[in-house]
Amino acid sequence: MSRGIEQVDEKSQVDRIAPEQTTEVPVPDLENGDKTTPALERIESARSNVFDDLAKGEGVSYTDLPIIEYSEEENRRVLRKLDMVLLPLTMIAYTLQYIDRSAMSYAAVFTFRKDLHLKGDDYSWLGSLFFFGYLFFEFPGSYLLQRLPLSKTMGSSIFIWGGLLMCMAAPRQFGGAAAIRFLLGCAEALVTPGFVLLVSRFYKREEQPLRVGLWYCCNGAGSFIGALVSYGMGHVSVNGVPEWAWIFIFNGGITVLFALIFLWLCPENPQTCRFLNAHEKRIALERVRGNKASLGSKKVKWYQVKEALCPWIDPQGWAYVIIVFTLALPNGGIGNFLHLILQSYGYTAFQTILIGLPQAAMQVVFPLSGAIIARKVPGARLYVLMAYMIPSLVGVIIQYKTRNSGALLFGYYILGSYVAALGVCFAAPGANVAGTTKRVVIGAMIFISYATGNIIGPHFFIATEVPAYKSGMLACMICFAITIPIGFLLRLYYIRENKRRDRLAAESGEEVDANGGDFSDKTDIENLSFRYAL
Repeated sequence: MSRGIEQVDEKSQVDRIAPEQTTEVPVPDLENGDKTTPALERIESARSNVFDDLAKGEGVSYTDLPIIEYSEEENRRVLRKLDMVLLPLTMIAYTLQYIDRSAMSYAAVFTFRKDLHLKGDDYSWLGSLFFFGYLFFEFPGSYLLQRLPLSKTMGSSIFIWGGLLMCMAAPRQFGGAAAIRFLLGCAEALVTPGFVLLVSRFYKREEQPLRVGLWYCCNGAGSFIGALVSYGMGHVSVNGVPEWAWIFIFNGGITVLFALIFLWLCPENPQTCRFLNAHEKRIALERVRGNKASLGSKKVKWYQVKEALCPWIDPQGWAYVIIVFTLALPNGGIGNFLHLILQSYGYTAFQTILIGLPQAAMQVVFPLSGAIIARKVPGARLYVLMAYMIPSLVGVIIQYKTRNSGALLFGYYILGSYVAALGVCFAAPGANVAGTTKRVVIGAMIFISYATGNIIGPHFFIATEVPAYKSGMLACMICFAITIPIGFLLRLYYIRENKRRDRLAAESGEEVDANGGDFSDKTDIENLSFRYAL
């Protein structure tokens, strides 16, 4: 079919869906002279220019993308269609990512450590090496996310990590397992920053915390499903293949199959949404105008790098670095030793897996409830971050102070509340940072901090301190206590900056439209109409 016929068909489709938006305005017609042409045709023509610019990776401005009106019903329809595709893809990917990352923790309750002849703190180093790979590949990975097609890069990353996880069944020495764990970290380094970028392209800022929370709560779902899979695989008996090896083989195989589905279904931007028609693609673009951000510029802008890295220009990036580090250090220790902590209460391998299921369920409840509160209650994001530190702090104090089995189990089940705070931090670049390069750099800073904390964390959990792991629990207490005041100071900074911008707007007589904006690649510091989400 020719291009001209395609345009006619697309225009007919748009007119059929939204006839109320077609108004008569004089627009020059190059083929037939000056005639009256519907305004919607002018806008759809502009839309094609916008999509051409998107394909080149250029910023899009008001002149390229005229404002259009759409009804609340149309907004809900487009949002529902986006959710039906993007949410399952990101949630399943995050579930598999957590299952794959924690597979070694489940393997450890079987004969994994014995079969690989691990001694001393070898197991802790295997936990850290994953995040050494994560740290090593964070900036190269962020560069790839900006320069290459986002959805294809993410799908390829998922495929590679699934294959590598299957390889974890092969080593019988520390060296081989260490190499694979490092490469696994490199492959998974793209997951969370890539999904944050993806969410920021399709969702309004106020919609993002709930979506990030939904796929982040899949860590808990992954923990729950991973426990059941490990319980089942632990009963598989094949000569020459230990039961723990099947945990890696099965989980890795499922991940490889899902990667193919992800590559097929995941859109790059509204232009490539095959499940949206022409008018819905245009609405999908208009919906995110209020984010005041580019739709994916592929040009690296060094002044934005400077803005992200210099705290005297913008301190928010470093504030999140500190917060994430104080969450990631406990995460590295608790995440790798979670089932060994429970087993130290005196349970067998299979009892440990089953009794740990409520803790996995709580890891769904905490981030999901935190995301819902952040979405429904105005200005509650950083309050959620601070409030959800308290159960984790109580949990580690119980682990540190008592050996009463009932109290220990209660403390164990509430240990994971801090993951809700991590979800808030991971969503921050999409909500409160504008400028593609700046957003990528701050995202990388956050995940480098995350990797560093996870590298250090396991080494506070010392094998000779079983069952109390006193050093690890003390380190967790200190970190959780630091997070709360830093979150409070960050909120004060946002409030002060928003008030300053309101004052400047009032002095200049400028009216600020919270839902208005353009798709130029300005940063939140450059664009004084930008307001920080609290």
